[in-house]
Amino acid sequence: MDKEKRKKIWDYTIILTVFAVTGSTAAYFPKFIMPLTGLECCNFWYVLAYILLITPIYQVLLLMYAFIFGKFNYFLDKQKKIWNWIKGLFSLQKSQ
Repeated sequence: MDKEKRKKIWDYTIILTVFAVTGSTAAYFPKFIMPLTGLECCNFWYVLAYILLITPIYQVLLLMYAFIFGKFNYFLDKQKKIWNWIKGLFSLQKSQ
C-alpha cells in the first residue's frame, strides 16, 4: 500500500472517530440538560426542546473533537456548507 493511500485511510478513520465520539457525547448530554427544562418526557414540546438544545451542542462538540483530533478545518468547512444550505432553504428569495 502506498503512502498516499495509507494517509487517506488514516484521515477517514479519524473523521469517523470524530463523528462517533461526538455522537456518543451528544447522546449523553440530554440526561443532564433535559431535566432542567421541566418538560415531561416524550411529548411534542419535550422533543422540540431536545432538538433545539442538542443541535447546537452537537455542533460545538463536533468542532471541539475535530480540533483535538486535528481535523478542525475539515469539519468547520463542512459545517459552513451545511449552515449555508439551511439558510438557503429559509431564504425568501424567489428562484429566477
